[in-house]
Amino acid sequence: MNKPAKQFDYERAMLWGDRLRVLLNSDHISNGEINETLKEKGIFIGSNEKSDTVPLLSACLLTPNEFKSLIGKSFVRESGKKYSSSKFRLTSSAADWKVEIQNNFESIIEGIKLGDDRVFSSEPSLSIDHDGYARITYSVRALDFSKDWIEQEIVYPAEILLKQSGGGLEIEINKSRTSKDTSKLNDTIIGAIGKFYKSKGVTTDEKPESIIFDDFTNNERIRFFLQLTSVSTPEFSFKEIGNFEIIRDQEAGALPKEQRIEWMEGYVNKIQIRGNDLGKIFLLQEECYYKYYYLIKITATYAFKFGANAGECSIDFSFAGKTSRDENYSGTVFDFGIERLSRLEEGSKNRVRKDIIKNIQTAIDVAFKHVKP
Repeated sequence: MNKPAKQFDYERAMLWGDRLRVLLNSDHISNGEINETLKEKGIFIGSNEKSDTVPLLSACLLTPNEFKSLIGKSFVRESGKKYSSSKFRLTSSAADWKVEIQNNFESIIEGIKLGDDRVFSSEPSLSIDHDGYARITYSVRALDFSKDWIEQEIVYPAEILLKQSGGGLEIEINKSRTSKDTSKLNDTIIGAIGKFYKSKGVTTDEKPESIIFDDFTNNERIRFFLQLTSVSTPEFSFKEIGNFEIIRDQEAGALPKEQRIEWMEGYVNKIQIRGNDLGKIFLLQEECYYKYYYLIKITATYAFKFGANAGECSIDFSFAGKTSRDENYSGTVFDFGIERLSRLEEGSKNRVRKDIIKNIQTAIDVAFKHVKP
């Protein structure tokens, strides 16, 4: 649970100058959040780079409400759960992968270390669910939130779920992460499991297969995203597209000499588009334009009805894990997060979230096989 330090008064703090610059230049605040705060103060700038935006915002005085809003956005971004999947291919459907990991889990994860200023709030542990799934859970405590002027302790939980699928020939790995730390640690743990399984002859390869940016051409990537909007079952169905984000592919050649798209040429590289912007929604509707840009993120709303629980949820789909500041998304992994969920009874939330995640993961599998049979 995220717990701001009591000694820092968010309600009365007014920050500017060097104290604010420390926070803005940290990994906790994104480029977009700084730009959005500038716009709210009536400052509009063409660049999204921190080298341009941080000096501007640092020269301003943030009111307590503005500061609290900025901190709130960073907490939501860091602590909101993201989900992704990958698969190991088994050498045989009879391979006893579950017993192997049960008997050797401690030795598999032995030597896995955290970075500086990170400790385990709860050590990685393995359990077998009543439905036969292997579940690895842990949490990381971070103690570094701009600590020269504000002390912060945040606990980030994570989970890795392994289950047999693909007609018994695959181990499906479903990961949840709540921060960059847990994302890296998930990969490290899965990497250790992969080496162990390969050495025991359980799997065909050490590395699991994931859906990554490079799996697709520009055209295929957009069709993959759009296939996620074709979900229609009595209990879970697509309603509408929200925002989407595209990046101009500079290697795709010159844009067509058409008024509705040539405005991008030479002026726009990355653009966020609202789903209700009918003037630009054609970018998703007409396949002749697909080769000119990358689609990297889309938000979609779904209606659900699981027994007595009915409502809507908003899902963010994106390619995540980019480390460089340029627009190179090569190697990034496809993941999703529940951005918004209808109000539910407290006792129903976890069950509904699990049902939503299960339906989304099924939709992703179907979409990938449709585009890359």
